[in-house]
Amino acid sequence: MIISAAALALQTPRRILPAGFWRSGIGETMSSGVTMSCAHLLPAVFSAFSAGCAAWAAGALGTSGAPVAGAALEPFAATQVQLLDGPVKQAFDLNVRYLRSLSPDRFLWTFRKTAGLETVGQPYGGWEAPSCELRGHSIGHYLSACARVIAATGDAELRKNADYTVAALAACQQRHGDGYLSAFPEEFFDRVERSQRVWAPYYTVHKIMVGLWEMHALAGNRQALDVLKGMADYFKSRCDRLDDAQMQTMLRNEFGGMHEVLLNVYQATGDRKYLDLAGRFVKRSFIDPLAGGTDCLAGLHANTHIPQIAGQARAYELTGDQRSRKVVEFFYDVLVSSHTYATGGSNVGEHWGPPGKLASTISATNQEFCTSYNFQKICRYLLRWSGESRYADMLERTFYNGILVSQHPRTGMFIYFLPFRPGLRKSHGNPFDTFTCCYGTGMQAYAALWQDIYWHSADSLYVNLYVPSSVTWHGPAGVVRLTQTTRYPVSPVVTMRMSMEKPAEARVVLRVPWWATAGVTLKVNGQPPAGVSARPGSWLPVQRRWNDGDTLELTLPMSLAVVPVNDDPHLAAVMYGPLVLAGLVETPDSRYPDMPAPVLTGDMSAPDRWLKRTSDESLTFRTTGQPTDMTFIPVHEVVEQRYGLYWRFVPPGSPALAEYEKTVAAVRDREQRTIDMVAVGDGASEKAHDMQGADTSSGTHPAGSWRHAGAAGFFSYRMKVRGDRDNALAVTYWGDDAGGRIFDILVDGTRIATQKLDRNAPGRLFVVEYPIPRALTDGRENVVVRFQAAPGGKTVGGIFGLATVVARPGGGAAGN
Repeated sequence: MIISAAALALQTPRRILPAGFWRSGIGETMSSGVTMSCAHLLPAVFSAFSAGCAAWAAGALGTSGAPVAGAALEPFAATQVQLLDGPVKQAFDLNVRYLRSLSPDRFLWTFRKTAGLETVGQPYGGWEAPSCELRGHSIGHYLSACARVIAATGDAELRKNADYTVAALAACQQRHGDGYLSAFPEEFFDRVERSQRVWAPYYTVHKIMVGLWEMHALAGNRQALDVLKGMADYFKSRCDRLDDAQMQTMLRNEFGGMHEVLLNVYQATGDRKYLDLAGRFVKRSFIDPLAGGTDCLAGLHANTHIPQIAGQARAYELTGDQRSRKVVEFFYDVLVSSHTYATGGSNVGEHWGPPGKLASTISATNQEFCTSYNFQKICRYLLRWSGESRYADMLERTFYNGILVSQHPRTGMFIYFLPFRPGLRKSHGNPFDTFTCCYGTGMQAYAALWQDIYWHSADSLYVNLYVPSSVTWHGPAGVVRLTQTTRYPVSPVVTMRMSMEKPAEARVVLRVPWWATAGVTLKVNGQPPAGVSARPGSWLPVQRRWNDGDTLELTLPMSLAVVPVNDDPHLAAVMYGPLVLAGLVETPDSRYPDMPAPVLTGDMSAPDRWLKRTSDESLTFRTTGQPTDMTFIPVHEVVEQRYGLYWRFVPPGSPALAEYEKTVAAVRDREQRTIDMVAVGDGASEKAHDMQGADTSSGTHPAGSWRHAGAAGFFSYRMKVRGDRDNALAVTYWGDDAGGRIFDILVDGTRIATQKLDRNAPGRLFVVEYPIPRALTDGRENVVVRFQAAPGGKTVGGIFGLATVVARPGGGAAGN
């Protein structure tokens, strides 16, 4: 099956294209529905905490805790949903362990320092280091995550730590004396108001305010609301000094979801001054074109602008403003139809590209995790308002391909980008010295993995995600408990058991996904119910009189599909049901990371002919008859392997296939000529090669590990050579590196080459072979290879690989 990009965006059964029809399709109408997801699980509006944790569910879903007039569906409270044993619960529990390992005092260090209070312990590193201008944002993420876990499980340790953190923040605010609270001085806001360079102070403040909001709304901490109101009052006094033009100029700097969180303060207090202040955080240059039906996304920073759409959604819920709702709906439509990949992600290098132009954006920096999280929030608003299953379908797509892709299953750490280009890796950070925005978002997202499983209307229980779990529903039939038992998506079978005190009439509604085009079956107590039929991309209602112990068995067979990008019918991802499959390209063919990505020659309209599932016990697939056969697994199961999501399909016997085979042959030839190789950045390998250096460091990138040095530094390795042959150095570089990277390469103190890196091979690794003069190697067993700055150079490297090889006949530097 081939599914066009537009059909995937719309996710309605009639949009699934017949075999053999796989044109691009970006001009197709969006009116029949779109699907995507984006969540920022931040607040939204809750009733008072006395309304219970229903407020939490609403806030995490990006919806109001109070009922919205005309809303089709409502979320469940955290206390009503329980995750049961399975991969999703394991991910939730791993995140809880990480949250428990974090120290409030280390997060508070820069807040206390800024307030002139005594500090305790040492600060965290990464984006929380005292030298980082974005410091302080993680404490908001941390409080949000703690509040969500407290609401769901009552975790006593996290409650103690989170309450302590709120009290300490209150003490810092009291010391400032005017409501101000942050980990950096007020001068940062002077700079943003003057359009001077500064890194997003309102973004950081928004995270802090959301953390306080959720501690109030979800964990019942009344002090948190007091601190939050103090902050809102302080920023009102600042913004009151700015006229409209100055305010709009200031909003060119990233300001997070200030519009939305201030609307939450308004909802909690009823004080219109917060509604008015929220309205000042509407960036008209972005919102007005959307209101007028214009796609203005190209070139914009995605995670700066998605939260602004969440603000429009909250404004609609609080004020009934139809223009705000129109903006949300139109944004969703254009994002999904013209900017979205098979995963549900929509950005490259944190930005949106031109509409309908995705082929050139498959890279190492696709799908920033924060944007998937925030985009799910938009889906939740739209699902709540409309009840349309297409939004629920998108929540499933981004749940697996946008959220579950992030966490390392052993360390609990998170990714920033999800690379799409073949041959790259996910890059997870470390527990205490990373703290990027996506780390904080990861804490929050994994603290609420239960949230999209169930919804309800006044008279119906909706089952959206098929995850081992249970829900307690207080509906017209009394108290009903539904428990799911399933190995979905490994198995297509989902079993649900009803528990109740006495028989009662009730309506259970099951989601039939857009991709479930054949073989869907439903049984109630082992028998097909009369008059019930399943239609892909719809809800399946089951109305009957239920007894305690009654069961439903839903079977949702999955099939393979090829999904081209909307502007290149031969560049495509492979999906299995809702899952984007990752092809694993880490093979024993070559130790060189520049081995070209495999191409596929299979029939795009019939992937089941050349891609076979290897076992019913796992979601592992294997190609057959391809130029380079490889294994495919769901991208959310990829951990440290090199992989790819988008593949070039070429006809058998074509010039493109011949060029691929030629490049593979060249890399394999180099492999056969290799004498010695160092794994750059690997401590054991570098030690074995007597690595020396000054002002040098190493790190990881989706393309692999690297090492570089500053202008006054160097690094060197002792490498084996052949004393009886012509030798060369094979050095691997990242093709996007640029900016003063000019350096000399020396062998035993003799310069053999000068290299300049200036976007030599965009988006990929490349290797250069440098001949070593025979006089430097004759009769030798090893030499010292040194990298140091050339005149005018600012950075040495980085290098991603280093080897000595037997030189090609004829010598001369060569690269690919």
